[in-house]
Formats: sequence, structure tokens, C-alpha cells
Amino acid sequence: MSDITVCPSKEEVGYARQCDGCPGQQYCQSSQSEHPGQSALDVRMKAIKRKILIVSGKGGVGKSTMSSQLAMGIAHFGSKVGVLDVDICGPSLPKLFNCEDYQIVSQEWGWIPAISNGVSVMSVAFMLPNRDSPVIWRGPRKTNIIIRFLKDTYWGKLDYLLIDTPPGTSDEHLSTISSLKNVKVDGAVIVTTPQELALDTIRREITFCQKMNVTILGIVENMSGYVCPCCDEISDIFSTGGAEELANEFDIPFLGKVPLDPSVVQLCDTGKTIWETENQYSDSIKNIIDNIEIEINKIQ
Repeated sequence: MSDITVCPSKEEVGYARQCDGCPGQQYCQSSQSEHPGQSALDVRMKAIKRKILIVSGKGGVGKSTMSSQLAMGIAHFGSKVGVLDVDICGPSLPKLFNCEDYQIVSQEWGWIPAISNGVSVMSVAFMLPNRDSPVIWRGPRKTNIIIRFLKDTYWGKLDYLLIDTPPGTSDEHLSTISSLKNVKVDGAVIVTTPQELALDTIRREITFCQKMNVTILGIVENMSGYVCPCCDEISDIFSTGGAEELANEFDIPFLGKVPLDPSVVQLCDTGKTIWETENQYSDSIKNIIDNIEIEINKIQ
């Protein structure tokens, strides 16, 4: 049975024996032919120096919060950064950047992203009639909007584009990676929490990245301890150190730990930046940004 779970080579993808019965077979077959807007997408993406996927094995680990804080931190230290929300059915970045009321403006050079805390933000939430509207789309429509976000958004010349993906491994991941096949994707940052359940799902995410030939820049252990609002002491409310052990097991860089800070939760809920004052949380995020930069430089 083991050969059924292993994707075939690029030349056979979508047509090999193990593809029979796979729900993604039709997508893989269609992905063999180049999208008509691929060349325009490539031009747009080549103007961006570094493209990074932010991924997680399951929901609720703070992946979107991590994406927003990494983006704000990168902007705070002087780089041009954009963030793309490809969590099509559960977009949350507009809330984290306090730009929920933004409506996409289309101009001759493309869709204009929202700007918040120095970060260019694009999300399907900007296309919905109101905040309560659900996104009930099948895979092909999700693929199309992801391609358009990459191709039609006027990102300009960015130093970083962070792509916030939904939990797990789904159409959104396949569509994003396939669309960026002709440009250099620097890698993926995996976000998890210390609990064993979250760590177990990360193993699947690691395998997915390896099968898709996406470099894993490292693992972040989020919610690693609780910062007391009175004395700033950090207490472990979950087990701790599991993400670092997992990184060592798979020979993957460990980017750092980030504590759960109530004051940061309040800032995130209102779309405010953490960088106005130094604290343990911002120190942790800065350390992760530095480590990501180190890992990118290693593979260049």
C-alpha cells in the first residue's frame, strides 16, 4: 500500500497508477499545461525578492497571527513586505491588520492592495459583500482567485511576500506552489504549538513540503509559555520543547519559541503593531525574523 500514498515523478503526475482515485488527479493533469496568464504572473513575482509560505498542520496554532506579526516586524526593520491571504474559506488577515472595510481598487497596473502598518495586504475578504458572508467555493474557483491574486495584484518591488496558507495540505497549497513553479520560492515556515496533537500533524506538513520540493526554512513553536501580565514571568501552560525535538528529528532548523502574551492578543484583535514598545514577544519575533534571514542566505 505504501506506493499509493507517494506522488509520482513530475513527468507522470496525474497519469501514473497511484494517481487513480486521488481527488487531486484532475488538478495535477490540468497543471501540466501552462496557465494562459503564467507569463504575466512570472513577471509580477520576479519583482519580489523573497517569497515565503507560512504553513501549519492544523488550525488554532496562531499561524495567521504569526504571519501578520512577521510581516509587521519585517516592515518595522525597513524592508518592503506584502502578505497574501490564501486561506480562501477562512480569511483572517484583514482583521489582524485592521483593514476589514477595505475594498479592492482595480487600476490600469493591477489590483491595489490594502496598506496597514507598512504592509501590503491582499485577501479574498476584500471581495465579499460584508464580513458575515461565507466563501463557498470549489477547488477550481479557489485556484483561479489565487492565480489572480499573484498575477493581478500590484505588489510592486517587494523584499518579502509572505503567503498565509490554510491549515493542512489542500487545494490552496497546491495551487500556490504550482502557480509559482517558474519563480524561486525561498521556502516555508511551519508554525505549531507545543501539544503532541499539533506536533503529530506537523509530520504530515513536513512530508508534504518534501514531496512538493519546498525548502523548509524552519519550525516556530508558538504559544510556548504564558507571559504573566503582572510580573512578565513565563509559565508553561502546555508541554514545551516538542517543536525543537521534532526539528532535530527531521534535521530542520528550529527558528524559535514565541510566548502567549495577553497584551499582544489585544493588539492583534485591533490590528495594532507590537513594535511600539519592546517586550518578550517582540524579542521572540525579531529572533525568528533574523533566523529566517540566516536560513534564506544559506540556500542562495
